[in-house]
Amino acid sequence: MYLLVADSKKPLYQQLYQQIRAKILSGELSAQSKLPSNRRLATELHISRNTVDTAYQQLLSEGYIVGKSRSGYYVETIHNTKFSAYTEVVSDTPVDQLQPDRMLYDFRYGNLSQQTFPFAQWQRLTNLCLQQNNEQFLNYSDFMGEPGLRQELVKYLYEYRDVRCTADQILITSGTIHGLTVVCQLLRKVADFIAMEDPGFAAAHLAFTNYGFQVPLVPVNHHGLNVKALRTTNAQAVYVTPSHQFPTGQIMSITRRLQLIDWAYERDSLIIEDDYNCHLRYDVKPAPALQGLAPDKVIYIGSFSKILSPSLRIAYVVLPKSLALRLQQKNENYACSVPLLIQKPLELFLKENLFESHLRKMLRQFKKKRDILLRALQEHFGDAVTVSGGNAGLHILLHFNQSMSSENLVEKAVQAGVYIRSENIWVESSPGKTALVLLGFGAIKNEDINPAVRLLRQIWLSELI
Repeated sequence: MYLLVADSKKPLYQQLYQQIRAKILSGELSAQSKLPSNRRLATELHISRNTVDTAYQQLLSEGYIVGKSRSGYYVETIHNTKFSAYTEVVSDTPVDQLQPDRMLYDFRYGNLSQQTFPFAQWQRLTNLCLQQNNEQFLNYSDFMGEPGLRQELVKYLYEYRDVRCTADQILITSGTIHGLTVVCQLLRKVADFIAMEDPGFAAAHLAFTNYGFQVPLVPVNHHGLNVKALRTTNAQAVYVTPSHQFPTGQIMSITRRLQLIDWAYERDSLIIEDDYNCHLRYDVKPAPALQGLAPDKVIYIGSFSKILSPSLRIAYVVLPKSLALRLQQKNENYACSVPLLIQKPLELFLKENLFESHLRKMLRQFKKKRDILLRALQEHFGDAVTVSGGNAGLHILLHFNQSMSSENLVEKAVQAGVYIRSENIWVESSPGKTALVLLGFGAIKNEDINPAVRLLRQIWLSELI
């Protein structure tokens, strides 16, 4: 596993080169073992093939690897491996990635607790799929995904999100970022600029920049993305999170949604709608997806990572009909990236109407956690912080009401055993003077929330005085 830091001063290829070199010198990559192909490693890390190739060429020139014709790259035999090469790699690792010796509390964004996943149901459905689909498991699957699952998604998306599409418009992907890379491939010849929200999702920004797009950042406020500011850019597409803006948690108003659709028609441009966390609204019913207002102008991306499990690596992209046809023509000889053993149980999960009861259960659990967290923050921090994003999703954003360093607060928390991930999650054009800290509450136990917040108050007290 390689960890590349987008905001590091070191180029991505150099980070990759150093980490591969360290694994070779430490013996973790054994002599004569084969390295992943450029294409495969680029796909796994969501970086360009040129980045991987540059790192490999550097290793090749220094004698760490050897190239074999029509076979790939292999680790060279190195006799002296009695020293470590990890120092300079670790120094570039964000503080929130360094796991403490004893983690007391888990406020990392995106993690879920064991109680949230329907293990018994999933095991039954998986066993059923293995019994009923023996022949299917021995063949390649359709590039767009299993037809049965896509048909179930058509019904599911219409019922829950007011998304209007056919099965032929749906692509099954191994996660949201994989879906974004496919979108980038489709847009490379028709767009040079893809705008996104400021602040916005860092992984999406990295996906766009890795494909060579210019990414102007457009400010957001309590109504959502500022469409007037968007009109001043040269963007031919825009990436938005209207149902729960990341990281602020704001919901895009219907006025802004209609303005954004007007922009798309006037400029003959596209809207990329990331509808993550769309179901997790605690006080009111979720707003319908933007896609339902303009199916021919919106590329819709959804995922089951927050409502089932991120480890399933299953998401979906709903494309306008013209783009879906182009994608099918370009990739007709490829297989789907998501294993059949993941797709088929999900198909049955939707078909047997298990999703609705599971969703109700998740909403109850997460709302209770959210309420406990908000009460604890009010009790221990009072007016020292302002909370946003608490009406939906699995995280809240703490705005500290005085000038201080976000990085310092996160580092102190990690050192004390409170695991927080706030580095490299979002991008913004001009960070404010006051600190922002993102607390994810999907994994922490209910009974741990109050003592965890109390501990944060204690370790941050000197900063808050």
